[in-house]
Amino acid sequence: MSDYLPPVLFAALAWWLSTGAIFFLIGLPRRTHVWTAWGATAVLAGATLLVIALRDQTSVQAAYLGFGAGLMLWAWHEVMFLTGFLTGSSREACPEGATGTSRFRAAFATVFHHEIAIAAHAVILGVISWGAANQFAFWAYLILWAARICAKLVVYSGAPNITDQFMPRHLDYLKTYFSRRAPGSVFALAIVVITSLSVWLALKAFGYPPGSFESAGFLLLTAITVLALIEHWALVLPLRDPSLWGWAIKPAVHEHAHKHPENKEKWRG
Repeated sequence: MSDYLPPVLFAALAWWLSTGAIFFLIGLPRRTHVWTAWGATAVLAGATLLVIALRDQTSVQAAYLGFGAGLMLWAWHEVMFLTGFLTGSSREACPEGATGTSRFRAAFATVFHHEIAIAAHAVILGVISWGAANQFAFWAYLILWAARICAKLVVYSGAPNITDQFMPRHLDYLKTYFSRRAPGSVFALAIVVITSLSVWLALKAFGYPPGSFESAGFLLLTAITVLALIEHWALVLPLRDPSLWGWAIKPAVHEHAHKHPENKEKWRG
């Protein structure tokens, strides 16, 4: 058990700290966001070099570093999206009365550039990692991408406990595409997919000797996938998810949420 616990704790701590750091930076005044974006880009460059350096490294430490690099690569996309520098071709609220295909097209237009950048980055990372002994950065990135796609589809199709405490004001128009209602088949499918992936990764981890490079790497991936599963359940259950990052949320964000409760009424079903 002592060999299995450290990767799980490391993944949970890295997820919590990195997410909180992003929330904190996004909560700073708008004028600072350009520096946040440049800082994230510097981290992106460093993480990419680290992935290249770790290609043939198969120590337990290399598994941790590869996983961490994957988180840093993904963090760049989160920062660029939340700062508003890489979103979509549209910054318009959901048109009144839009349903079905027209609503989906309008919603996708708001994140189109962001999604293209993520996909292109996945291809580049895949090329870098092709044939490498250490591919945990690549797999961590793919898992985070898959989990985010599931979460976006769930929020779009319907979830009763959507929170918007972390959404910066300049992205308020995105809230009009949220559906705050009972979950449906999209949520059920997302849970099945993420749960199945968690079980498969856990079986992979336990299939290798405890404390080995492979075991550590797959436990790290398992932990981040389980955390994604918990985040999805938090969309439909009354879990106080935002309290996890109370230290990272600027007082101005709380004040904005308090002064503008009408934002919750803008969600469309």
